[in-house]
Amino acid sequence: MSLRRLLYPRSVAIVGASDKIGPGFNAWAALQAVGFEGEVHLVNPNRDTLLDRPCHPSLADVPGEPDAVFVAVQQDRVLDVVRQAAAKRAGGLAILSSGFGEAGNDGARTQRELAELAAQHDLAVCGPNCLGFLNFAGRAALFGTSLPNAVSRGGVAAVVQSGSVGIALLNAGRDLGLSHLVTSGNEAVTTVADYLELLVEDPDVRVLVVFLEQLRNPPKFIAACRRALALGKPVVVLKSGRTTRGQQAVMAHTGAVAGSVEVCDAAIRAAGAIQVFSLDELVETALLFSSLERSLKGRGAAMLSLSGGEIALALDAGEQAGLPLPPVSTARQALTELLPPYSHIANPLDLTWAGLYDPTVARRCAQALGEQENVGLIILLQDAPKGLGTQQANRYATLLGMVAEGAALAGVPAVAVSNISGDLHPDYEAMAARHRVPCLRGTAEGLTAVARVLTWGAEGAAQEPPRPAGAAAEAAREILVRAGGRVLAENDGRRVLAAYGVAPLSERVAVTADEAADAAAALGFPVVLKAMVPGIVHKSELGLVRLNIRTAGEAREAAEQLLARARAAAGDGEGGNVRLLVQEMVAPVAEILVGARVDPEFGPVVVVGSGGVQVELFKDVAIRLAPVSPDVAVAMIRETKAGRLLEGWRGRPRGDLDAAAAAVVALSRFIAEFHETIAEVEINPLGVLEEGKGCRPLDCVIVRAPE
Repeated sequence: MSLRRLLYPRSVAIVGASDKIGPGFNAWAALQAVGFEGEVHLVNPNRDTLLDRPCHPSLADVPGEPDAVFVAVQQDRVLDVVRQAAAKRAGGLAILSSGFGEAGNDGARTQRELAELAAQHDLAVCGPNCLGFLNFAGRAALFGTSLPNAVSRGGVAAVVQSGSVGIALLNAGRDLGLSHLVTSGNEAVTTVADYLELLVEDPDVRVLVVFLEQLRNPPKFIAACRRALALGKPVVVLKSGRTTRGQQAVMAHTGAVAGSVEVCDAAIRAAGAIQVFSLDELVETALLFSSLERSLKGRGAAMLSLSGGEIALALDAGEQAGLPLPPVSTARQALTELLPPYSHIANPLDLTWAGLYDPTVARRCAQALGEQENVGLIILLQDAPKGLGTQQANRYATLLGMVAEGAALAGVPAVAVSNISGDLHPDYEAMAARHRVPCLRGTAEGLTAVARVLTWGAEGAAQEPPRPAGAAAEAAREILVRAGGRVLAENDGRRVLAAYGVAPLSERVAVTADEAADAAAALGFPVVLKAMVPGIVHKSELGLVRLNIRTAGEAREAAEQLLARARAAAGDGEGGNVRLLVQEMVAPVAEILVGARVDPEFGPVVVVGSGGVQVELFKDVAIRLAPVSPDVAVAMIRETKAGRLLEGWRGRPRGDLDAAAAAVVALSRFIAEFHETIAEVEINPLGVLEEGKGCRPLDCVIVRAPE
């Protein structure tokens, strides 16, 4: 695919060129705005000259081989233009025209034909149903709508599947500093992942911004984001379609089918990208990343403010965002000497009136906080709305300058966060520009951006790389070959996972009630009794499980009842295959779900959550792409309420977190190594014992992939 020729062309053609306001004129105007210096060929069958230039009746009449072609014609003429572009050996096209995959069956057929033509002739295609692209850094453009009078240029490359989102970023007035803006539209040929793969290598690009409706080609997307992480270039991602109605809107908009929200989130996380959830968050996060010019020495922030009330608001928003605010340590003595006796020395720090009326106090406080080992940046939480009076605006601007000076003396950057998201006072903005301090707007949006900057890359670097299958896989494969059925018997599933280090239960298989009673006595009471029926996964829902059996007589009676129920549930031909499973009774500290499956789009994933039959109701789960490292497994457990139980909630004993994490790692490795033959595996529940005593798979299901 000639994507470089499309985005970095030396010659372009505009098919549907015009001197009237509209896409054909806007494409010409965009080339002038970015300073394009290459050849421009105009195509319009109704004009001999246009915009004081020669005009050609068709693309076939254009001299030479244009690198890139902008297409602004009716849908029924697009394929003919694509064929002409192929004949001219063009590199690619930006197709503004709509009426393709987003327009129903007929449009979808035309889009497939477009994709086939592009594949045959190695054509990159931006769109269809897009606005095109702007390459400010490379001074090139194929863009079908008007531009603002001034665009701040810099190192932020944005790739968005929605033209309206592109317009919003272009006109946000937040000095993002764009190097590129690509509106990818329906992505019939060229996807977000393709653009990222190219742009991440551009030395003019420092930050990448992505708006997704659907993530196509996840492996390439993840690889591109990981490459960006390795190069120190953050990728900020906003994905729509997170609700049922949102997914329906995505379908109506571009013909995309939104994938699993949770798995897509996991893919973004595994890629080392930064996920945000609104356009405001996207803008503030990209602005902050693009403004920072040096790496941070610590992963925590120290915050200063003049208002105790606004500090409380910031703490609420910061906790929601996961903002690390380490407690005051080595700075305590200096802060105590600088501030009034009644001051509360904490992080965030209330500067009181002293910080406002004696600016050197604010500077010295910022320096003391910034010199602490675990502080990576200083936040000034201060409102400075545009309507401020001159006197107050000057005071706040001076405060900002002093905080910035103190942070610089400590060797850390300063960031200003306004609780109000409106325009700031010009004097305050001028002071921020003088000290190169980024000004973020909105408490939640601003502190979320800071949190993302501080924590960026921590988990992406900890992702477990795939490794060759070893002895565990060979042992598991032998058990899988011997075990029958698409759904493995529970005890066979446990044996498979035992090969990966998941500790098994003490258990025995019985056929008759007498055998079950004897097995229970041999294991030692109390025991659990289950009836296993081929193809039935959820035994408890059919009354096929009895807990806490304490005598042989009770075991015999329970076995007879379970056998009767199981044979009734088995249906024709399976009644003779019913078996009884007698297990040791385990009293765990907590029960959690550990599962893994193969997602059709994203591949192997692993899931952790609160266990039991209510797991689907509460959806208290954490998901990652498999395999995962032990550190990521621990982080997954701690994301859920089960993590609180394992840490000794309300005086309960602490659970064996390390053993539970090891089970997560084991299932993630198993599904990664058997993703071609296994559809899903689940331990629900995994009984986690007291700290140091391990865990036990109380129920286990392994389902083979369809042949």
